[in-house]
Amino acid sequence: MGWVENLHLTASGTISSVNNQSRTSYEPTRKDATTYEFNLGGSKPRQLAPNWLLVGSGEISSLTVSKYKLADNLKAGGRLSLQRKFGLGPLAPVLQFHAGATYKSARLADDEGWTTEAGVRLAQRVLPNLRLGVEAQWLEHNAHSSVFDLNQRTYSFDASWDINERWSLNGSVSRLQGDIVANAAYSVWWQAITGGFGPTVKNYYTARPWSETGIYGPEWVSYNVEADVDLWSVALAYAVSDHTALELRHGGAYVVNRIGIAYPTDTWSLSLNHRF
Repeated sequence: MGWVENLHLTASGTISSVNNQSRTSYEPTRKDATTYEFNLGGSKPRQLAPNWLLVGSGEISSLTVSKYKLADNLKAGGRLSLQRKFGLGPLAPVLQFHAGATYKSARLADDEGWTTEAGVRLAQRVLPNLRLGVEAQWLEHNAHSSVFDLNQRTYSFDASWDINERWSLNGSVSRLQGDIVANAAYSVWWQAITGGFGPTVKNYYTARPWSETGIYGPEWVSYNVEADVDLWSVALAYAVSDHTALELRHGGAYVVNRIGIAYPTDTWSLSLNHRF
């Protein structure tokens, strides 16, 4: 069949150990977890002109969080990317525009809804074994509850170094600005909204959407804040074969909301990626 030609399929599985999976500010109540993520994707490129490429892709992914089943979710979506290559050869810069939409089905119904995103990326191999890239991305999630609504802008820089035919090292740093969802034990939250931590905390948190969701324990509260987030990651990948690779990744996110309260997260993960 014609539509199957030049169709690229991928699958991956990732196990992660996450410190402060609950994204909680008060350290004694932070919840760590092991997470399991599975992805199945497909893409089909179409050459529009010698230097223009259109790529349509789709993906289904699932996230399972040990001990905290209400954090589980399933996502399905698609994306279109338009790519322009400036020149010939592997060192020519590549400019890419992309847009997509994903539906999130969550164990917690309040978090279900559509996510739309768009972005632009510029990448170039500055050396035969070194590629650099910069990207700007916008994301919006319209959930059933305003607590889980997101509007985010992210600016990223990444680098990839091919050490040899088998090993590669990848790294990235990003700044995210916009909404994030945090969580708190009810005893801590009650102090925050009744003035136990001062009027600044009380006035800010009572003006933001929140609800008792119980994701990370009985009576736990989820709430939405505006924040700046510094993200980073370093990954070492080993090509087991031409189609299969193992990747060990260490990353973190340092979230600081508008009144200076921080929610640090640290993650170690191991992934198996296969291209059919």
